Amino acid sequence: MKKIFLSFAVLAMSMAMFTSCSSDDDENVKRLDFEGGNWATLIDNPQYGGTLLYGDGGATPVSYSWSDATSKLTSSLTAAWGGNWGFAEGGVAISNYIDDNLDEHATYNYQLAVPKSNGSKNFAVVYCDASMSFSDGVARLIKSMDVSPTTYQLGVTKNGDKSSKALTEEGDFLTLIITGYKGEVATGTVTVDMAKDGKFLETWKAVDLSSLGEVNKLGFTMDGSDKSAYGVKQPKYFAFDNVMVKF
Repeated sequence: MKKIFLSFAVLAMSMAMFTSCSSDDDENVKRLDFEGGNWATLIDNPQYGGTLLYGDGGATPVSYSWSDATSKLTSSLTAAWGGNWGFAEGGVAISNYIDDNLDEHATYNYQLAVPKSNGSKNFAVVYCDASMSFSDGVARLIKSMDVSPTTYQLGVTKNGDKSSKALTEEGDFLTLIITGYKGEVATGTVTVDMAKDGKFLETWKAVDLSSLGEVNKLGFTMDGSDKSAYGVKQPKYFAFDNVMVKF
C-alpha cells in the first residue's frame, strides 16, 4: 500500500469490488451505470474470442461474472451447454466499444459494440437468453433501464446477412422481452421493439420496468418473425445501462 492511513470514505470504497451506483433525486433510488471501480477489467479484448469471455477455447469451463456492491445486482454466463464455450452460450458482458459501421462491422467479431454512445463509458451487452438478479435474494423494484441495439444486431436486422433476412417489410419484427421474477413466479413482461414493420431502434431508449413490481431477477430473451427450427435468426444481442433500483 502506498499509504498506511486511509480516510474512511476511501476505505469504504475499497471494500466494494465494483462500486458504480450513483443516487437518483430520490435518495432511495440507486443507478447502476457500470462506471468507476474495476469494471474496465471485465471488458474483453478482442470482442470475440478473448480469454475473459471465451477462456481457452472450450477445454475448460469459463468463469466470468460481475456483481455490484451497492445495488446488489449480479450476473454470470449462462453455461447453457456446460460452460466451456463461455459467452457463446449466453450471458451479460461488460463493454465500452462504440462502432457505428453497420455495413462492414455487422458480424460477431464486433459483438460487444453499440452504434451510439449514451455519454456513459461502460455498459452491459446481453447475448442470447440471459438474466441478472439480486445477489442477496431480496426482491426490489427495478424502475427502469436504458436499452440499445448492438452494432452487430442492428446491422444484420437492417441489412440481412447470409443466414437471416433484413426486417424491412410490414409484419417483420424483432422484440426484446424482459421478464420479472419473484422467486420462480413471473411477475410480468415488458417488451421493446428492436425492429417492427421496417422501423428500427437505432440508439438508446429509456424503458420503464415499474410494471414488473418487486423482483428477485430479470430475464432477457428475444422473439422475432424470421425464425428457423433453432429460433430467431437475427443476432440476439442488445445492450443496457443506467439501471434504476428502488431500495
